[in-house]
Amino acid sequence: MRRGLPVRASGCHRAPVRSGCKPVPGRGFGFAGPETAGWRLRPPDHRSPATVPSLRRDWTLFALLSFCFAFGFAVYNGIFQNFIRETLGVGPRQFGVLESLREVPGLLTAFTAGTLVAFAEPRLAGISLAATALGIAATARAGGYWPLVALTMFWSVGFHLWLALQPAITMALSRGEEGGRRLGQMAAIGSASVLAALALTRLARAWGFSYDTLFLIAGAAIMAAGLLGFGLSPAAAGGERQRVVLRREYGLYYWLNFLEGCRRQIFMTFASFALIVVYRTPVETMVTLAFINAAAAALAAPTVGRWIDRVGERCMLTAYYALLVLVFCGYATVQDVRVLYGLYVLDSALFTFGVGLTTYLHRIVRRDELTPSLAMGMTMNHVAAVAVPATGGALWQATGSYQLPFWIGVAIVGLSLAAAARLPAAPRTAAAASSAD
Repeated sequence: MRRGLPVRASGCHRAPVRSGCKPVPGRGFGFAGPETAGWRLRPPDHRSPATVPSLRRDWTLFALLSFCFAFGFAVYNGIFQNFIRETLGVGPRQFGVLESLREVPGLLTAFTAGTLVAFAEPRLAGISLAATALGIAATARAGGYWPLVALTMFWSVGFHLWLALQPAITMALSRGEEGGRRLGQMAAIGSASVLAALALTRLARAWGFSYDTLFLIAGAAIMAAGLLGFGLSPAAAGGERQRVVLRREYGLYYWLNFLEGCRRQIFMTFASFALIVVYRTPVETMVTLAFINAAAAALAAPTVGRWIDRVGERCMLTAYYALLVLVFCGYATVQDVRVLYGLYVLDSALFTFGVGLTTYLHRIVRRDELTPSLAMGMTMNHVAAVAVPATGGALWQATGSYQLPFWIGVAIVGLSLAAAARLPAAPRTAAAASSAD
């Protein structure tokens, strides 16, 4: 069993628990404290030494998988906006529609994962990454705007499934021990691979590589990640899964994911597009910025993960949203492109704080509900993500003001700050409870 996963307890279990189980007046049995009263934290799952080599093999494969996926997607992401602008002449409204339709599969993630419940997480990861690879490799051959939209929606199904599976596999392999640190490590590995991908992209463009060649390289890297996913052992699976999970007790997690989808889509869609369209930033500069973003994220992710484990989600997410207010206000008011470059990098470094949403869910989720609950969180995230790009693009085109979407982002981040205040304070771990006893 995993530490940090609370379950309702009406009495002490017969099996000895290191941290102890004591009655709390009026609250049932659990740890005495405002965050955990009435709940009993499960102890960590101590494996036998015979399973350690297998676990190390899984971590190695998963690290390589994460590296290959992030490498391929960074190559794709680093050139895509310039590709559609230079090759297809896509404007703000068309780009907003494309981004919205790309997020439709994300809206359906919970139901897609529920349909494929017969597949264990490792196999499902391999399938989803293979589908993503095929779609991305064919991007330059779409031949027009609407064929590109159809192709993008195809690979987006696998992409969004993987986004829900990655943290679930990470938490399954960590067995609940230092989940924030492990998520931070995986984020750092991904960011390091982005550095390599962007260096390759910059050199490839200088050497005259075509967009088609670069998209093929991206697809090949993601296909390699899919093959590695098939090699993971059953230990990477989270156990028997429910088809679809939607519970009121996870309401705060859903709400925070919804708001995160709003604000993330605003910045991802319009910050880079504003730099390209309004400030005429060339592809070489965008690749350089992405390179710096990856370096900042690689440095920040492990530290952020450790601090989430140490001080809890409320503290870290509150700091995250407070800094995002400054980022959005900056994009809405500042017209010095050098300052905007700095804010662009800062947002990427702050994105690593988002793993706090996963660790928060892991603390409250019921047994065998982590993967479907993460998938439902992805769906909630994309309820907004489907509407925001198209709406923001239409507002930009109608008003001629690229700043308007960022003012909307300020309001959304303000709501996130208010929601973060409702999170429990720093969690009391089983080890801490044991020492207190």
